[in-house]
Amino acid sequence: MSPRVSKQHLEERKNHILDAAKRVFEQKGYEPVTMQDIVKEAGISRGNLYQYFSNTEEIMQAVIEKNDDSFYTYIQDLASSHEKVWDAIQAYQKVVFQSLPNPYGIVMYEYSVTRWRNPERKAFFQKRYTRAMKSFLALLEEGVKQGEFHPVQPLETIVNFMVNIWDGLILMAHVEEPERVAVGGQLEALNLYLIQALRPDENTDWHLDTKIEPG
Repeated sequence: MSPRVSKQHLEERKNHILDAAKRVFEQKGYEPVTMQDIVKEAGISRGNLYQYFSNTEEIMQAVIEKNDDSFYTYIQDLASSHEKVWDAIQAYQKVVFQSLPNPYGIVMYEYSVTRWRNPERKAFFQKRYTRAMKSFLALLEEGVKQGEFHPVQPLETIVNFMVNIWDGLILMAHVEEPERVAVGGQLEALNLYLIQALRPDENTDWHLDTKIEPG
């Protein structure tokens, strides 16, 4: 009779596989990676890997979901650690854009760009986009609740514009030279729009942090 394996052990092994897979994807890109590459990096048997995942598509999506879970925990912590929502947004922009470009971002965009011809992958990213919208919408709604924001557009419109600008800048920061992207200037333009769209409270210091360039 085989020994019973605890749920904690199974979860730890799964996370070990995902961490190893992320390293391989970052080194090789998405398309060239095989299940054997991940087996070798994780130091496990093929049988152990197939207990958790059937193919690299499943593994890549699990890697993204694991990374997203950490990201949204960070967003929640960011909001709770700043008195003003505006300051939380500025802190987010600085942390994210100063970390660019990075290997994970490159492989994630490589994987996502072909979703137009893959219905399952397209549905995965639509779900991911919806989650991002809800997260940042909740952030702006908190600003309205606190009397910090007095928006002149629907918050959904503002969030869509904000996230689409961020996504575009992140993509360009991975495929172009930093000086060509000029992230700081474009974020300043986004901030100027947000000030007009969100109508800041007169007693709030609405500073513009423009000293942001990819690292």
